[in-house]
Amino acid sequence: MRPGFPLRILLLLLALCLPASAGEPKSSGARALRRSALTGSTTAQYQLGVRLRGKGTGRKTAEAAQWLKKAAASGLAEAQNSIGVMYLNGEGVPMDLVEAQLWLRKAADQGFAKAQFNLGAMYMEGRGVSRDEAQARALFAKAAASGDADSQFNLGVMARAGLGVPADAAAAREWFEKAARQGLLMAQTALAEMCLRGEGGPQDAARAASLLKAAAGKGHARAQYGLGLLKYFGPSSKSEQKEALAWFGKAAAQGVPEAMTALGLAYYEGGPVKRNLRTARRWFKAAADLGQVQALYNLATMYRDAEGVKEDLVMAGRLYRRAALEGDADSQYQLGLMHFDGKGVPQDRVEAYVWVSMAAEQGHSSAKMLASDIVSEIGPSGVAEAQERQKKVR
Repeated sequence: MRPGFPLRILLLLLALCLPASAGEPKSSGARALRRSALTGSTTAQYQLGVRLRGKGTGRKTAEAAQWLKKAAASGLAEAQNSIGVMYLNGEGVPMDLVEAQLWLRKAADQGFAKAQFNLGAMYMEGRGVSRDEAQARALFAKAAASGDADSQFNLGVMARAGLGVPADAAAAREWFEKAARQGLLMAQTALAEMCLRGEGGPQDAARAASLLKAAAGKGHARAQYGLGLLKYFGPSSKSEQKEALAWFGKAAAQGVPEAMTALGLAYYEGGPVKRNLRTARRWFKAAADLGQVQALYNLATMYRDAEGVKEDLVMAGRLYRRAALEGDADSQYQLGLMHFDGKGVPQDRVEAYVWVSMAAEQGHSSAKMLASDIVSEIGPSGVAEAQERQKKVR
């Protein structure tokens, strides 16, 4: 039971980098900036808005929005992007997706790359606009041509998944490479996975390890998890496996459920650490609470088999069902088997067929055999009823 390493598109809604100081500095420079803003200087209005927006405590976002909107109304693309993002997030102004789109489009039409990216993200998510992958891709492409790393990354994700374009692993790898060269950690992580798999280009485990190590060292949670996988499941020594657990721990601390599952597996199996079923269960539960499918299956099995916990077939059935609803074939089979035997769940051969036939569709060999046996019992009418029930859970 090895955890997977999924990647998903991250649509970041970013404005310009803001200064670390919070609020408006009380200095002669700040007073001069305010005077200039009051006299109608667009640049000063923008800079004052950025200062007031600030970071941390003491931010004056409502006043910041007023100044940024003045600068935006004068046509400054940077300000149009910033006020657009503030409307998008309800920051200093009421959330208003129509206003957000209006200002972001004004900035995007001026060729401002970050606004093109942000507007593309709205189309990609269908947030405030109808979801339109083609429009999103067109906007990302414009921003990527200007060197925007986030847009380059998103183009890579779209090419890899075939979103708005035919799937093209080679193109995806090229886009990830461009974004990774600019230091975008999630691009480095995605590129590492493709290098490791030989996807879209030659397999290159050494490059993958280098990319993951660089991103993990800078705190990227998915890279920490990926580096842990590389060290734990690759040809490694016991010391490297212990190092892998440290990386899993870092990723788990940042909320990566797959890393929690990996820690649970390590404590369940033993090896680099002493086998500890209670600790394994704790990690599986943490991941299961976040909906991680493998953790749900593993935790269900521990309750079923009374491993590190008192036997609880009802709980096992509930957990298997949660994972089964997510499409996990092993869980579908186990849930079907429980309904077949009437253990932890009501005995119901039709319901058993609902789940084992779904697992069988995925190639689960034991499910195929059990499904065949159940059909001989429930007959065509039972199969028809099961198919109707399946419509509600697919």
